[in-house]
Amino acid sequence: MKFHILVYWCQMNYADSARIATILKNIWFDQTMKIDDADIVIFDTCSVRQKSEDKITWKMNEIPKDKKIWITWCMVQHDLSIKKLKENKELYEKWQLKVKKWNFIWNLSDIEIDEIPFITNEVFSPIWANLKKKFSNLELMFRIDDVQLLPKITKYLGYKIKENDIQKIQSYIDLMPKVANQTQNENIKTAYIPISTWCNQFCSYCIVPFARWLETYREIKDIVDEVKYWTDQWKQEIVLLGQIVNKHPKFYEILVEVLKNQNVKWLRYTSPYPTYYNDKIFELHEKEERLCPHVHIPVQSWSNKVLKLMNRWYTIEQFKEFIDKIKSLKREISITTDIIVWFSQETKEEFQESVDLVNYSKFDMIYTWIYSPRPNTKAYKNLEDDVSKIEKHNRWEILNNLLAEISLENNEKEIWKTRQAMITWKKDWKYFGYTDNFKNIELEKFDDNKIWEIIDIEITWAKALKLFGKEI
Repeated sequence: MKFHILVYWCQMNYADSARIATILKNIWFDQTMKIDDADIVIFDTCSVRQKSEDKITWKMNEIPKDKKIWITWCMVQHDLSIKKLKENKELYEKWQLKVKKWNFIWNLSDIEIDEIPFITNEVFSPIWANLKKKFSNLELMFRIDDVQLLPKITKYLGYKIKENDIQKIQSYIDLMPKVANQTQNENIKTAYIPISTWCNQFCSYCIVPFARWLETYREIKDIVDEVKYWTDQWKQEIVLLGQIVNKHPKFYEILVEVLKNQNVKWLRYTSPYPTYYNDKIFELHEKEERLCPHVHIPVQSWSNKVLKLMNRWYTIEQFKEFIDKIKSLKREISITTDIIVWFSQETKEEFQESVDLVNYSKFDMIYTWIYSPRPNTKAYKNLEDDVSKIEKHNRWEILNNLLAEISLENNEKEIWKTRQAMITWKKDWKYFGYTDNFKNIELEKFDDNKIWEIIDIEITWAKALKLFGKEI
């Protein structure tokens, strides 16, 4: 039985896909890089915006009806109702008899898995019933938290599987990937490693806690072991992941331990919070060359009122303190961010505060998101989306025009500097990639054999959002 995994958007999904593939390959399923060769197409999904879900359902239309579709991650989980499930154990026992019809998996901590393998019920996952009406080949939806149950699930569905020790794994966090790649690209030299999973923050606009539940921290040894596994697979760039990555109580120690592995050429992490930094982390950024000179830190807004509405646990004064500190280091660190354009109840004056933030911080890149209300979130339930689409797009354009000006100013300072870069693809006679400080780079002459290798370059020209250079 052959499977193909389609990974959508979130970097955590790459880590998840490696764990899915590990489980399936260990029960004698084969992974294929081509959808055409697959019997099962697995969608590792994202629901951060409605547009993300729409793209996935559109892609599902392209899957031939003779191939089974499985869906996991956010798109599955955010519509669940834990309260309903726990309050209706009689329904639970009734619906387990209809498992073949509904195929939705739920694992409750207070119920023995051996007694009740999994629960399936459209009442607790409305999205299943809606999609099943349209896609007759939709066979399975499972929570990524239950990936360790795939041997039991596939056996129940009638697949012939190999019995082995991997079925003794009790949880997602205990599962160590054992595949060559996290993506369908066999040449990629980047590995994404979660140091924590899920989130306790409950930002009022964010669907993640409803899709992935509450925080769990991994042990340092497990993280270091996974780093070694991926560097043994010739990965050179390690990206540490967490919804608030530097909230891990041992974050600094993790950075230090990972950097002891000399096969780690670049180390990054995402996404941090300004209030969880300390002087030791700043000092490491200043002195450790393999800790990439780049930080992506979402600010979302520069208005204290809006930050409070968003349930972001910092003030503009605290974020400014972070900006001042990182810019005071002897080593130049590029800074990128996320800003939500025109959140509920944000006035024009408060939006102008975000414009002032961009001018103050001189971000190298801004990922601007037009606010999209998501089900179950506090903002969805309690805050009216009271800004017109036209106004949102106007503000989006203002920020992006300002970004172009600042990016050009920042990039021109890079000319004639030497940097490390990784070239990842080519088109005609041009080669494209990114630098250690996470800026787009274009080269005209390059050795094809060095694609996906870290090289030294000299910057020769710059424009907004892109550098140009040559290999040294």
